[in-house]
Amino acid sequence: MAHSSGHRSQAFPIRQMIVLGLCRICEPIAFMSIFPYIYYMIESFHITSNNKQIALYAGLVTSAFALAECLAGPVWGRLSDKYGRKPILLTGIAGTGLSMLVFGFARDLPTALIARALGGMLNGNIGVLQTTVAEVITVEAHQARAYAIMPFVWCLGSIIGSAMGGALADPVHNYPGIFSEGTVFDRFPYLLTNLVCAAVVAFSLTVGLLFLEETHEDKRERRDIGRELGCWLLNRFRRAPATPLTAYKSEYTEESLTLMAEFDLPPHYSSTASSPTLPPTLSGPAGLPPPAYQSIEGSPRNSEAGALSCDVEAALLDAQHQAKLAPAISSAFTRQVIYNIVGFGILA
Repeated sequence: MAHSSGHRSQAFPIRQMIVLGLCRICEPIAFMSIFPYIYYMIESFHITSNNKQIALYAGLVTSAFALAECLAGPVWGRLSDKYGRKPILLTGIAGTGLSMLVFGFARDLPTALIARALGGMLNGNIGVLQTTVAEVITVEAHQARAYAIMPFVWCLGSIIGSAMGGALADPVHNYPGIFSEGTVFDRFPYLLTNLVCAAVVAFSLTVGLLFLEETHEDKRERRDIGRELGCWLLNRFRRAPATPLTAYKSEYTEESLTLMAEFDLPPHYSSTASSPTLPPTLSGPAGLPPPAYQSIEGSPRNSEAGALSCDVEAALLDAQHQAKLAPAISSAFTRQVIYNIVGFGILA
């Protein structure tokens, strides 16, 4: 049991990295979705007819989010040290969703500026997320792969956000067969894009609430009702596991199972004393010792069994050695290599 838990601690935490990626991807989608239509949105405010002034105002609106996030980032970092990483990450995601809803209903430039600045002020995830990744990755060999995932997620979200923003902007004129005039999407031409972004944010918020683990060392043992609910939902939809082979060992007493679980005996361990709790094995012929019996006294029968055991052990060692020498394609195409190939393919 100690060996299995140690093996799990050495494994790459792929589940938590997927959860962090889903929490992260909503931010680039929300940030990049306004770029395709921001010029036309500023033009629809009718604050100026000068194209240069429109470009200036568009730059102010797009940069308000990043500027506010840069100023508020250190504050959210200190709050994450005090209250934990998970509450701050979820607050940042919720702030992004609120910002997108307000921005979608903006009818003038001040409302648009306030909405974007509000999203940046309520979102300090740019620094907290990196700290969370560092606390999730406890094995130094996994750090390169883990820190490469977040930039990949940002690039992927930027592609999705830009494409979605251009495709869903002003749906009344772009899709007249679906969206008719006089509806809410006619009064607010850029509401649909922000509603879809808010739905993505809601999905990320739900995933983080149910499955994201607290990584702060002082807050890790705190009760997490969201994770408890997530585990309950997983158990509801998970299929019943197959009956393990250990179920056939029910005749063993509790004390014997405890001894077998806690003590790992050396490979060549032998003893002349019988166990007081384990019943004798009567699988062999009458009068002969059990197959796994070893004795410190020499006898012809024990010598033959020892030679057979050595032959079997040598064959197993040779098979293991051949298996290690055999090249495996999966060892070359790791997850990080696949991520890089897919990322370069998308960028190309």
